[in-house]
Amino acid sequence: MGTYWGNGGSLKNMGLEATLNAKLINARNFQWELGLSLGHYKNEIVSLDEDSYMASVYGGEVATKEGLPVGVFWGYKTDGVIASQKEIDDMEYPLYQLDAAGVPQNFKPGDVRFVNISGEDGLIDENDKTIIGDPNPDIFGNIFKSLSYKGLKLDIGFNYSWGNDIYNYYRRQLESGSSFYNQSKALLNRWSFDGQVTDIPVIEYGDPTGNSRFSDRWIEDGSYLKLKSVKLSYDIPVSLSWLQGLSVWCAAENLYTFTKYKGNDPEFSVNNNVLYQGVDAGLLPQTRSFHLGVKVNL
Repeated sequence: MGTYWGNGGSLKNMGLEATLNAKLINARNFQWELGLSLGHYKNEIVSLDEDSYMASVYGGEVATKEGLPVGVFWGYKTDGVIASQKEIDDMEYPLYQLDAAGVPQNFKPGDVRFVNISGEDGLIDENDKTIIGDPNPDIFGNIFKSLSYKGLKLDIGFNYSWGNDIYNYYRRQLESGSSFYNQSKALLNRWSFDGQVTDIPVIEYGDPTGNSRFSDRWIEDGSYLKLKSVKLSYDIPVSLSWLQGLSVWCAAENLYTFTKYKGNDPEFSVNNNVLYQGVDAGLLPQTRSFHLGVKVNL
């Protein structure tokens, strides 16, 4: 039997955007303008033909589920790394999982302590997956200001986003510790002896326990404030019949980003597909650039 695509669900979007622009000083030789834009949106999947759909995106899962926003990350929650055998012995229900043959395999010291959400006597499986991140920001927008003194003018622009999560697939490849590929220096702090307290699990080729599985280990706060553009210009006074105006300017873009995100650039888009928002696959960051120019009006 064949299959076909159909519009089998409904989605609700609500949002607002506001812009405030104020001229704080408007003297003869000096002007100061300040502006702020703020945007917010909220979407919700209202109905589906089935309970939910899970899409695989760069080794992670994105849930399409009634009552949730579009594009939320679906995976395991973690609670650090199991430091010692005593810690396992003190657990009411020691963590374990089932291998491909259905045989129980216990978690060991150095393994990630996954949260047993289902509460089934320590068993970690698909039933323990839950929402681990949301790529949709709470607010986003721009901040801009302009200072003018006689013929000299300075324009500064910021971009910002707050409250969005990012799946750092790039870091997942560099910190999985499961292959012979080069890894980041974060693995120097990996678990290596009983009783060691660290947030980096033990290194094992092939990752038999699944410590690098899709979890909130790879979800980061993607909030940022970026100094997007700076432009300084000067109108040179001229009094020639054939020259109406002459100005020189210099500009810079993507100067600095204030963020806690560990990846290259929190302001990115790996794909235009809505299910790929907030997924960092290691694309090159927006480069810092500088420009000089002359403007001549004849």
